[in-house]
Amino acid sequence: MRRTISNILIIVFSAIIAFSGFRLWKIFHEYHEGDKQYSDTASQYSHTKDPDNTLSDNDPQVCPITVDFEGLKEINPEVVGWIYSPDTQINYPVALAEDNEKYLHQMINGQYNSAGTIFMDCRNQADLSDFNTILYGHHMKNGSMFASLHQYTKQEFYDEHKYMWYLTPEHTYRLDVLFGYVGEAEAPIYTIFTERDELDAYLSWAEVQSSFTPDEIPKHIDGIVVLSTCSYEYDNARYVVVTVPVMVD
Repeated sequence: MRRTISNILIIVFSAIIAFSGFRLWKIFHEYHEGDKQYSDTASQYSHTKDPDNTLSDNDPQVCPITVDFEGLKEINPEVVGWIYSPDTQINYPVALAEDNEKYLHQMINGQYNSAGTIFMDCRNQADLSDFNTILYGHHMKNGSMFASLHQYTKQEFYDEHKYMWYLTPEHTYRLDVLFGYVGEAEAPIYTIFTERDELDAYLSWAEVQSSFTPDEIPKHIDGIVVLSTCSYEYDNARYVVVTVPVMVD
């Protein structure tokens, strides 16, 4: 009887170990596939202007990359932009769908993957003409997608990463980083502002909440681009980076 029970326990524990191993393999495989897909996408459709690295990524007037939007739209016509942050893993296409669910777990090529795609809020205009344009990305445990945004909790990271780049088929924008903070998933920023007063009130609030102090705050801001990812300080927390788009081309 004891031997029978021991054999059953061995089988059960072996099954648990095998299942756990399979789950871990599936997670790592999915991460690998997501990273490979977006690395291939970046290699194929984004190109550095300075392959010999003779220019500086720190020139705020020159975007370091170009993007082949014509080619991207052939594989996915919902691509509306490309976001790039020097010295981080952020170098991704941005999609805009009819809802905010489609790209949560779908890559730009249509395949399922937990990494999903960086996407713009479906209520936004693709040309950044809203008072607040919202971009969403997962906080992946391997540091991909928007995971590096959480590093803005440290002043020194902001000091070395004061702007990003956002490219569209029509224009190139420098995204000047203004504030960053931990907030709730149902916060007012996740509505699309229709009045300037809403934008002004939000900026005043975000300045107080910010985990870093910017070099300067522009006196007049017509609109912002907000980058949002999951954070883990409490349930349904988000880390939000507020940027000001400046057209450079």
